[in-house]
Amino acid sequence: MKNLIMTVAAAATMFFAAEGVTAQETTGEVAQATTELQAPVEGYIKIEVSDLPVTVTKAVEEDKTGADVTEAWVDSENKTYKLTLSTEGAEPETAYINAAGEWIEPKE
Repeated sequence: MKNLIMTVAAAATMFFAAEGVTAQETTGEVAQATTELQAPVEGYIKIEVSDLPVTVTKAVEEDKTGADVTEAWVDSENKTYKLTLSTEGAEPETAYINAAGEWIEPKE
């Protein structure tokens, strides 16, 4: 009888321990998905892609071969552009460029 109780206790402990490991793995995946999202940078106003300067569209064509600009925003004060670039078979990416066609890192 004593062995039966010990066996049940050991099985219950292993069950609950395994459940905790599964929860931790799921939490890691959720955290990873949220870090991929990018909050919009303040100060940008949405514009039509056709309103982008020639220097910007030329830089996209030369530096980001095969990419299309699907969305565009402008920060008139700093003369910078936020672009959403789509490439066939890849996730859309966000890139920042100035009016001279130079790629920049955003200041958040």
